[in-house]
Amino acid sequence: MIKASIVITAYNSAAFIERSLQSALTQQFPKSDYEIVVIDDGSTDETPQILARFGNAIRVIRQANRGFVGAANAGFRAAVGTYVTKLDSDDAFGPDLLRETTDVLDANPEIDFVYSDYEERMGDVTRVVSTENIFSSIAIGMMYRRERLAAEGCYREGLKFPEYDLLLRTLGRWKGFRIPKPLFTYIRRPESVTKETGWQEDALRELRALYPEHRDLIAKIRKY
Repeated sequence: MIKASIVITAYNSAAFIERSLQSALTQQFPKSDYEIVVIDDGSTDETPQILARFGNAIRVIRQANRGFVGAANAGFRAAVGTYVTKLDSDDAFGPDLLRETTDVLDANPEIDFVYSDYEERMGDVTRVVSTENIFSSIAIGMMYRRERLAAEGCYREGLKFPEYDLLLRTLGRWKGFRIPKPLFTYIRRPESVTKETGWQEDALRELRALYPEHRDLIAKIRKY
């Protein structure tokens, strides 16, 4: 039985995807109990050739470019694990992420998703980010019960912050559990889309239009 699926989304990721894949492949978790699904979202660089080197250790789905939300949803829908989590191609899981998050879900059927603190690295500077405020969490490493995520329609496409939309959409219905220690590393790159001028304000404006009653919570979303 496949207990967990790691979905990795990739677009022109040749420069860094091997690190991401190695972090997924070296989990302290039985190899037969999890899968790695890579969505190659129309890469035009050497990403396909790098993915081919990993052979049957990963499952690759190549599609025409749909953007990061469409790629994530394609991975969620292709996954077969009881639980599913997302990893970006430029980030890295710590070795215990699968074990710790699935242990919580195994033991607590009322829990819908698990999230953790994380390391954020920018250049030579690394800091630990607390997710005591859940809106400091990010999409990476959040482990969902796959069937509940599917029933919710996965991410809403067309939004810049689908992960926070999902939190707001399920508020009061889903129950989350925080692991208060860093289980993955989020690596911020200068060319990241979140660094574009006005990108975050546009993303927040979308959420405020959808959830005017939750402007106070939207104001708590972490800064990028």
